[in-house]
Amino acid sequence: MKSFGESLRQLRKDKRITQRELASKIDVDFSYISKIETGALEPPSEEIIIKMSKILEVDEETMIMLAKKIPTSYKEIIVEDELAGLFLREVPRMSAEDREKVRKAILGDD
Repeated sequence: MKSFGESLRQLRKDKRITQRELASKIDVDFSYISKIETGALEPPSEEIIIKMSKILEVDEETMIMLAKKIPTSYKEIIVEDELAGLFLREVPRMSAEDREKVRKAILGDD
């Protein structure tokens, strides 16, 4: 699996956006983008990731999770929805077979 920085670089290049252009659009220095892409810096804050995602036209939550962070919207769901919290506590104890059943139920796969 690619790191956040490697994925960011690929997405940026796919959109033909330079580091300077991306940096300018999200109001950071271009060297910051460079350092993230090379792994010299950890992935940025959720706020910066959301800005990047909009420019790169990719799903914000996917990018946030790629940075090994939990999207704020997920945190709110976990706190507010008792079933969601219970489910997350049970997932680590589920068998592969049960996980697959849940995956199919959620995705609607038969």
